[in-house]
Amino acid sequence: MNEEPRTDAPTGPTAAPDFKQVRHYLRTLQQREALGGFIRAGWSPAELAEFARAVFLAPGKTYPTAASYQYAMEKGADHPYAMDTLASLRAPGSTMPPFNRPVPKEYEWDDPDNPKHTAELRAEIEVMARLWRNREASFREEPWPTEYPPIPRTLWQRLFRIRNRYHSLENALQFQGLLGFSEPHTQQIN
Repeated sequence: MNEEPRTDAPTGPTAAPDFKQVRHYLRTLQQREALGGFIRAGWSPAELAEFARAVFLAPGKTYPTAASYQYAMEKGADHPYAMDTLASLRAPGSTMPPFNRPVPKEYEWDDPDNPKHTAELRAEIEVMARLWRNREASFREEPWPTEYPPIPRTLWQRLFRIRNRYHSLENALQFQGLLGFSEPHTQQIN
């Protein structure tokens, strides 16, 4: 297959549109009057673009669209969020971020790749997965696995939810019936 290398560089405009272009994005007279309020309040096109981006960013876009500006106009220049945004953009030492930039990835709370999960939690999920697989093998009357491949995403999410339901790993193992599957069944000869 001839695939072109994927680049994560944003495509689209590189600079914020001027007020004349923003005016073309607006649908109603009230929105155009609100744009006048931003202009009278001394907002620059770049500052307005940042506020529009903060108010609404269309899925899959890396820059504010016409809908973003329309939502921003609904808020208005005197909205507390608009004033906070302007204050943060004009704070000493702050720099204007690029107009067109990638959106930081947001993780679901049960996403295995969520960076907020601690190493301790990940280790507990690994233990639970190993015991879970041992139990499943016992139910199917198969030998317990000796190697454990990476945990599939759906199993990881299921175990994460189970772990969150209980106060400790021990409680989770006990109430899920996983305690008896920690070591292979071997008979000790005395």
